[in-house]
Amino acid sequence: MKKLLFVGLGRMGFPIAGHIARSGDVAVSVYNRSPLKTEQWLTEYHGSRLLPDDQFDVIILCLGNDDSVRSALTGPLDLLTRINPGGMILDHTTTSADLAQSMHAAARQQGIGYLDAPLSGGEAGAIKGRLSCMVGGDADQLSEVTPVLQLYCKNITHIGQSGCGQIAKMANQLCIAGTLAGLSEAITLLRREGINTDNAFQALNSGAAQSWQLDNRFETMVNGEFDFGFAVDHMIKDLNYALQLAAGQNWQPAIAGQIVQWYR
Repeated sequence: MKKLLFVGLGRMGFPIAGHIARSGDVAVSVYNRSPLKTEQWLTEYHGSRLLPDDQFDVIILCLGNDDSVRSALTGPLDLLTRINPGGMILDHTTTSADLAQSMHAAARQQGIGYLDAPLSGGEAGAIKGRLSCMVGGDADQLSEVTPVLQLYCKNITHIGQSGCGQIAKMANQLCIAGTLAGLSEAITLLRREGINTDNAFQALNSGAAQSWQLDNRFETMVNGEFDFGFAVDHMIKDLNYALQLAAGQNWQPAIAGQIVQWYR
């Protein structure tokens, strides 16, 4: 039985770590910056908390941004030194491609693997174990952790070399942001004319406007419900990564540039 550490018990990390623990195939330890979340998770699932002398075969990160990943791996926790030779870091955090590449290089110096593996599907996908994972890094290393990923992902795609998973996630966020902006305007148009939104939904969802966002967010947006598993601050952060990469490619995504201003 492999020893696995899961770091980051947020809205997505909490249920993902639970899927792994429930499988019984891996000895799971957890760590969260807030001890209360750790206690809540340990009450619900079978596992243990990170101890000072623990070593692991696999460490999975599900954190907030570049700084939090860098801090976890090279800061006070120094998780890069807590992995057994030949072990693996699987990073589900949405970060910049540069961060993924630098952590990949640091891991290689330690004789361990590193995969940038951001996720799409939101909190609901994490709870249901139906996420989509886009992976950058060595394909052979991916095959080693695929059985773990299959516990909570419906789709696992190797995109390319280190950093490519993060670039695919940036593309994912560009698609989502544009769709949500259009969906917001569509709902406003319907409501200002007093049109029955349930009827409109049936028509839209049967045509070319059908999308995950329409399926999962139309009704809640009509009802003014917005407290779901993805924060505005996170979308701003993700779009900024995409805009920074595009600037390095010498172009400006006009739609995303406008939408990130609306989010701010």
